[in-house]
Amino acid sequence: MPSLEFGVRLPVSGPLASVRGIREVALKAEELGFRSIWVNDHVAWTKLTHKHHISTGSADALEGREEPLFFESLTTLAFLAAITRRVKLGVACVVLPCRNPVYLAKQAANVDVLSGGRLILGVGLGSRATILAREFEILNYPLESRTERFEEYINIIKTVWTKPVASYNGKYYRFQGAEIFPKPIQTPHPPIWVGGWSTASMLRALKLADGWIPGWLTPSEMAERVRYLREMASALGRGAEDFTVAVEKYLCLSLDKDEAKALARRTIGESLATYERRIKDLNLALNIHVIGNVDEVEEQIKKFVEAGVTHFEFKFIYRSLEEFFNMMELFSDRVMTKI
Repeated sequence: MPSLEFGVRLPVSGPLASVRGIREVALKAEELGFRSIWVNDHVAWTKLTHKHHISTGSADALEGREEPLFFESLTTLAFLAAITRRVKLGVACVVLPCRNPVYLAKQAANVDVLSGGRLILGVGLGSRATILAREFEILNYPLESRTERFEEYINIIKTVWTKPVASYNGKYYRFQGAEIFPKPIQTPHPPIWVGGWSTASMLRALKLADGWIPGWLTPSEMAERVRYLREMASALGRGAEDFTVAVEKYLCLSLDKDEAKALARRTIGESLATYERRIKDLNLALNIHVIGNVDEVEEQIKKFVEAGVTHFEFKFIYRSLEEFFNMMELFSDRVMTKI
């Protein structure tokens, strides 16, 4: 069974995004023993989505910061490759149907080489937030064919990564005799994880990729999906042991459980309007994520582990970098050492 790993989303977007924050949080996460650091991906962003789709920081930190700042994912990972030494570098998730797959394969291979083989490439179809930000329209990619192109593009990326002379003849993309180097360090290639919390996204991950990283699922929903995943892996002749089941979760931790829940309530409440599942029950939304004091957070994590999760990407909820560091230290000292 794979070892349990914890990762941290860096402040690459939202009210507290900054170069200083990205650097200091990355170095702090590595120092504290987190196994991965994460960025997320949008090229176009808006003030509306900036206000409601808070993936780093908190709703409380929004005051006075209206600019929808969002650092680009792959170039940020290259920056992180230069300043860190051990942690894995993940993106969850590149909106794959909005990217040129050959160029993305080149960028990702370069990051893997620059980092000494530490890349995790998360890819997704594009969430409702992507559509609200009009990314398909702005980047001039068709929304209607995104699922077919997504599947084709994953195959293209793996072809570019693994073939000395790469060719591909698909419905949406064709090329012949491409010599694209450097190749990634990781073999057979860097892990590709598929985002999304539908059964369809899970099956795409199982057929095409190396892992699945959903967000808004309860522990019981995760357990049910993982059981189905193992059944399908067997039917496809694939071993489930070489497939990573991860989750992306908000995390708000305090010695005072009421303080943690009060801080999380507004941020998660703001986010309810941005997700495809259209969750309207705030209490349900709070229970989907990892919130509370040390004992409660440990208990919630164990439920996901029992469901089959082996990697956590945490989106900490914090009002300042100082609060973020304190929360990371508390998690490292009091939770990570016990699980």
